Amino acid sequence: MSATSERPTVLPTFDVETFARESDDRIVAARPVEVPEPAPAPADPSSEMRMTARPALGDFLGLETWAREASGVLVVDVSPQTLRTLPLDHRAGFLLSRMDGTLDLDTLVEVSSMEREEVLRIVRDLWEKGVVVFR
Repeated sequence: MSATSERPTVLPTFDVETFARESDDRIVAARPVEVPEPAPAPADPSSEMRMTARPALGDFLGLETWAREASGVLVVDVSPQTLRTLPLDHRAGFLLSRMDGTLDLDTLVEVSSMEREEVLRIVRDLWEKGVVVFR
């Protein structure tokens, strides 16, 4: 049994049913946005502006090889608006919340309390999509 209170109940200052319906409509209308792939490196090596192309997934022998080659601290490299539109699960969201430019990959694995392989897979996926960078 719950205890009754002497405090008066205050009605909300808005229509709850309308708010719930509009909220549901916004959720249904939201669609994930694809993050564009980075532009390929220019074909002319003498070009003034040379971009480093990211290695393809098949170029790495595995997650551990990729992790050994990754150096620096992790930083989120997309706007908050773009980040909200990405189809991320709770694990990726948690890892992104720790990528503030203070943790390297190994430290992120340690503080995440997740399996190393899972953290490396998620971070590499975010890196390949251009969501995070190493600095």
